[in-house]
Amino acid sequence: MSPPTVPPPPPATEAAGGDRALTIEEAEAELAVAGERERALELQLEKLYTKASHLCQSESRNLADAAEQHKQVPLAIRKLQETLSQTAGVADELSGRVRRLDAVCGRVGEALKLVDDMLELRECSDHVMKAIATEDFERAARYVARFRASQDALPPGTDDASVRVLCEAEQKLGAAVRERFEAAIVAKDQASVSRFAKLFHPLGLAREGVDRYTEFIRRALAERCAAEFRALVPTSGAKRADAEPMPYAQALTSAFMEVADIVQEHQQSVEEEFGSQNFIVVMRGMVDEADTQALKVIEKFAKDHAKVFRQQADADIQDVGATLEETALITQRTQQFHSYVHNVAASVVEMIADKEAWKTTLPEDCRDDDGLMKETRLARRVQELVNEYVKVENSFLQKSVEKAVRETDTLDPSDVFQLTTTLVDDVFFILHESLRRATSTFEVQAVGAILNCVSDAIGDQLKVALQGNLSKSKGSYNNWASHAENIVAPPRGKHPLESLFFDTQGKPRVEFTAAASWPHSLNNLQQCLENIDMLKASTMEAFEETFPHDGPDKDKLPMLHNLLAMALDDKKAEFEALHVAYCKEGVTMFIGHLKPSLDPLGKLDYIIDEDRYADFQVNDPFAKAFNSQTEVVYQHVKAVFNPVSCEEIMQELAVRIVKRMEKEALSKRFSLLGALQFESDVRILCSFFTNVSEQALRHKFARLFEMSSLLSLESVDELQELLGDVRESRLTPDEIRKLLASRVDLDASEAELSRLLPS
Repeated sequence: MSPPTVPPPPPATEAAGGDRALTIEEAEAELAVAGERERALELQLEKLYTKASHLCQSESRNLADAAEQHKQVPLAIRKLQETLSQTAGVADELSGRVRRLDAVCGRVGEALKLVDDMLELRECSDHVMKAIATEDFERAARYVARFRASQDALPPGTDDASVRVLCEAEQKLGAAVRERFEAAIVAKDQASVSRFAKLFHPLGLAREGVDRYTEFIRRALAERCAAEFRALVPTSGAKRADAEPMPYAQALTSAFMEVADIVQEHQQSVEEEFGSQNFIVVMRGMVDEADTQALKVIEKFAKDHAKVFRQQADADIQDVGATLEETALITQRTQQFHSYVHNVAASVVEMIADKEAWKTTLPEDCRDDDGLMKETRLARRVQELVNEYVKVENSFLQKSVEKAVRETDTLDPSDVFQLTTTLVDDVFFILHESLRRATSTFEVQAVGAILNCVSDAIGDQLKVALQGNLSKSKGSYNNWASHAENIVAPPRGKHPLESLFFDTQGKPRVEFTAAASWPHSLNNLQQCLENIDMLKASTMEAFEETFPHDGPDKDKLPMLHNLLAMALDDKKAEFEALHVAYCKEGVTMFIGHLKPSLDPLGKLDYIIDEDRYADFQVNDPFAKAFNSQTEVVYQHVKAVFNPVSCEEIMQELAVRIVKRMEKEALSKRFSLLGALQFESDVRILCSFFTNVSEQALRHKFARLFEMSSLLSLESVDELQELLGDVRESRLTPDEIRKLLASRVDLDASEAELSRLLPS
């Protein structure tokens, strides 16, 4: 209940001029109001007091009840403690009874099991000998296995007679199984071998069974390989007519295929009979036997080709090539075999449950990931063979390249379209085959070594041969090309170099090789650039196939790409520089035909009037005549050189003509009309070279066009406008000053030029 509202005091009355005294009536009114307020406050206080009294009485009663309840708490706690104590006692008694009952049940169970074991022991004892006698070895093995499983659980002295019978049966059955297993191996009875192999495990002879099974597989593999090896040793000592092209590699491949067949045939049965761990043991045995058989083949191969591997001088080059091919194939097959067996073994290891425990049983020289040998005898021998292969391949490569550049190079003088000789194709075929063989070995070291050999062959033998041919043929071709009639386009069907090759009676002047033709020699050089690119592309493709991105050797690809680039890129750059240099020599050979048409330029006066300018428009002073003569040279160059060399020669010729024109422009004086004529001459020359060139060429005339623009100015204002439009001039300030000074009719003071041109 809210307290009553107390009326507020009346506001003080203010006079207009300040405080004033109250009248009696006003004082009585205010006193009455104050009395009313006092009565209201007293009523409110009385109500609050009454409410407080009720609250105190209520809380006193609550406190009294709480005190009474508090007195009862200790008694309740004591009763709860007594109850818990009684419950704990009962629980202890019950748990004791349960433990005693559990012990009794355990002893009863053990007694029942002992009874079962004794009954089973007696049953096994009663039937095992009968099973052995009837050659029911599988049933006998099951009895022995049951006996072995329960033997340790029987107390000493338990039915000694039955134990003696079973021990005797175990010995007898083991001997019988060994005997029958051995007989099955000798008889090559696969079904019996598999049957008796399964019996070793229940007899507690699992490891012996694995060893004997491995021995059986090794013996079978050896016998299968023996036939292949005998085919390598003909009785007459001569090579058989029906022999395979690569008999040793074929024999090696057959041995490896036999291992793959055995894995397919026996893996499941071995894992079922002996477990996955023991299949790894069988795999080690197979790999070791494969090593033994493969080493026989390789040693036979090395012995039969000792002349090649010793690099004897009388070794036939064809035999050397065939031996290298077979060596590469042998190495490839070995690498593939090792990859196969390691993959199979690794997949088996993945199936082993406790790998850590299995790893502790591995011999020290075995790998943890697949359980096979870290390095086999075959791998070491093949590495030795690869080292020998690299030496022979290098020697064979050098001799073959030398023969291609010195002995077999041929030029066909009747083929108008054949611009090269056989030298380049022969050499790069040899290089390609060498790299293909090296890549097929799957040996990165071999590939790297042969890449170095190929690089040396290109940079030394081939480069020397090309330069030698260019040097030998330069004199005769330069002399022949100096006669104008020789570079004129021949009749249709005639070779443009026919008079270089034959005399007037049609007799050959020289031996038809690259050394007889400078154009063919230059074309050979340029063709090498294209062939280097093709060799790089084909080799890189072979790398991708041999070492795919998703294969186990994918990490080798970047290194191989780097080795390939190191071997070929520098050589290509050297050949490109040589090609440019020799193309410049070619320009020098032809420049003599162009000098007569350039002579008028040196004598030409560009200070001309309108009449002279009009005459020049009709009778061109030199440019068109020069283009006509250059066209003759171009047609000859186009006919006898490849497009790339032709382009390079014409580009270099344009550079030389531009330099000559620049020289003349900086040495002559011009009138305005003369400047316009000079610009016309530049455009005629630029148009011709642009038309005969496949690549952009106008930029070579850029300085000449700037000179023409400067010479054609009519005032200083035009100069200022021109310099503002040209952001970066190709001409130096001195050249600009010289050109402007050469204008006889341009009114430009030195002060104006100094203001516009940088100092």
